[in-house]
Amino acid sequence: MMAVSDRRFLGQFAWVSGGRIFAAGLQAISLILIARLVAPAEFGMLSSIIGLATVLQTTMDFGVSTYITRERAANPNSGGIATALRFNGITSLAMAAFVLVGLCGMGVLVSPTYYLMLPLALWISGERNADARLAVVFADGDAWINVVNLVSRRVVAIVIFVVLVLAGVDPILSYGIGVSIAAAASSIFANTYVSRRVSAESDITYRKLIADSHHYWANSVATQLRNLDVVIVAIFAGSVASGFYASASRLTSPLRILPTSLASVLIPAATRAVASRRSLWPLLKPAGVMLLAVTVIYMLLGMATPWLVPLALGDAYIPAIPVVQVVLVGLPFAASVSISNALLQAIGAKQFVAIAAGISTILCLIAVAFASIFYGALGAGWALTATFAFQAFVVIAKLAPYVRWRQQGGEAS
Repeated sequence: MMAVSDRRFLGQFAWVSGGRIFAAGLQAISLILIARLVAPAEFGMLSSIIGLATVLQTTMDFGVSTYITRERAANPNSGGIATALRFNGITSLAMAAFVLVGLCGMGVLVSPTYYLMLPLALWISGERNADARLAVVFADGDAWINVVNLVSRRVVAIVIFVVLVLAGVDPILSYGIGVSIAAAASSIFANTYVSRRVSAESDITYRKLIADSHHYWANSVATQLRNLDVVIVAIFAGSVASGFYASASRLTSPLRILPTSLASVLIPAATRAVASRRSLWPLLKPAGVMLLAVTVIYMLLGMATPWLVPLALGDAYIPAIPVVQVVLVGLPFAASVSISNALLQAIGAKQFVAIAAGISTILCLIAVAFASIFYGALGAGWALTATFAFQAFVVIAKLAPYVRWRQQGGEAS
């Protein structure tokens, strides 16, 4: 019989995975709309800034969001939570100022199009601020609040974007205004709601906070640095090539939600199996079925790409068709990495997972740079797929001996 705690965990997972899938779908719709309304070069510029924003949010978070989640779950009355929330407020404001200056500089030195993206400074700051505060709510077991906030943010952004475009406002400016207003509203709600839940006063310094959270930060940064791939293609192959590459790498990202959601469930389940010295094979069977299913889905989408890309993005993106197909070939490897990493973390190989992620990211960015110079967007797509395959081989090779040994009744050393 399933324990109450297990049912609660699965309920949390259902909310989080379902909400992320829906929110990712809304995000994909907004990107499709903006791609259809602007030239590929402009879409490449916007995609580059969005990629940089993701990396910047992770970098300037300093691991604080994960720290809040872990600290709240372990000790709800910890004074470190208040310190972390205050630190996040300061870094969020600094992030907004940094992005404003950066976009103004790009507007002067590169293209006036970047002036239209100035509202994105509020979006980047507001989303990071809201997510950090709602980590408290997530740790308390109320994931539905996080999900409703996230989905509402996406819906509001799309509605404002569409209304402004219909009113004749430039599409890129409309997009920036939509996401910034939605992020600001999300941040206001999060600050108001969480302030009633955190009562303990701050009792640690910022230096101590960073010392406690830096290892979370290092792992997150290593993973998020892959988002620089579109920026690198733009630098070495031009904005048009980056627009084609972005249509493949960014618009296929929602397809990775299902395996990453499965990975989030595998971590605690596999941890319990390891602790009780049970075999991991009962967990590997559904994971294998899931991997096979998503592989079939990716291949079917690859065959339908010549029809789907013009339908979704317009004829201007026909050159992106082979790029999308190549990236879809790499997604089963990415799914394998997500599942294998979850199991490796459960058996205690956390450092190996972080090192493998870091090396793979470095190789990915280098390969994308060189491939895009000689072969443009298609070369960058093959580089991305190759590094996914490399990382999958490395983590599976690490995991396989342990799983095989445990199946034969061995005990962990």
